[in-house]
Amino acid sequence: MVRWVQSNALGLLAVVLVGFLSVILANMTSYVSSPVIALLIGVVFSNAGLVGSWAEPALKFAAGTILKIGIALLGFRLAFSEISEIGSYVGIGIVICLVVIVFWGVQKIGGLLGASSSLALLVASGFSICGLSAIAAMKPLSGADEEEAGYSLGLVMLFGSLSVVVLPLIQLFFGLGSSDFGWWVGLAVHDTGQVVATASIDSDAALDSAVVVKMARVLMLAPILVGVSLFKKAKVSNQGSRFRTIPMFIVGFIIAATLRSLDVFSDRTFEAIGDVRSFLITSAMFGLGASVRFRALSSLGRQPLIFGFISWVVILAFSGLGVLLNAQL
Repeated sequence: MVRWVQSNALGLLAVVLVGFLSVILANMTSYVSSPVIALLIGVVFSNAGLVGSWAEPALKFAAGTILKIGIALLGFRLAFSEISEIGSYVGIGIVICLVVIVFWGVQKIGGLLGASSSLALLVASGFSICGLSAIAAMKPLSGADEEEAGYSLGLVMLFGSLSVVVLPLIQLFFGLGSSDFGWWVGLAVHDTGQVVATASIDSDAALDSAVVVKMARVLMLAPILVGVSLFKKAKVSNQGSRFRTIPMFIVGFIIAATLRSLDVFSDRTFEAIGDVRSFLITSAMFGLGASVRFRALSSLGRQPLIFGFISWVVILAFSGLGVLLNAQL
């Protein structure tokens, strides 16, 4: 291990420096998260030829091991009790049903459009749960290659950014109140940073509603990961046998969420863990971004883009229906 670190010191240094730079830049604005910045830096560096063979082992380590550790620590961000802040059981049921329907429906749409099952799984995870983090968490279970992972991340960024512009315009057209608008944003927008940016355009009331609903969606990450790991059949041995297992990083995620819910540690400790988690996931996104090459993505054709657009329209429509049901019930 020591020899590996020494031989890849330059690549590891690049990962660390980009991680810190992305966090610093993100702290200067509330509209772009550090993982998004790191992902973009990775994409730019890769396609500009600034990362070569000297950095590949470190980048793979970042996109693999570091990512899994960061996802496990993500559990410390989630307290199961927070879902009660939504209010009624009806509201909680709407969020759960929407996530499940979109997660299942987007995969079906992908299949109908000829997208691979691995790409459809990643896009469904990102659109239905929590954007980049959900895709990163699902990637080890999906069997997707780096190009597919890069495309799914790009779709979340593209259509999540469009939501920041489109949803406020639709709000004006239909005259949605702040609370309903916040609910719609929390249900429909993919990444947490995009949720904050969209809801902030209206008011603090809309932002409060959007964040609470969004956190409820994030809490669905654990059961969906466990469900996929239990029911997804994967060949894991030379004999071609099949078994169901829960990867260790998911076990770590569940343990972390449980500890967070039990308030085992102080708020200061949770904040420190959060800083470490943010840095690790940010660094991992640099590794993922560096694996995205436009020439390789172009070989996927236009179908994934059409797939992303249709999925985006579907989640907007179902989220709007969810807002109407919550208002009526």
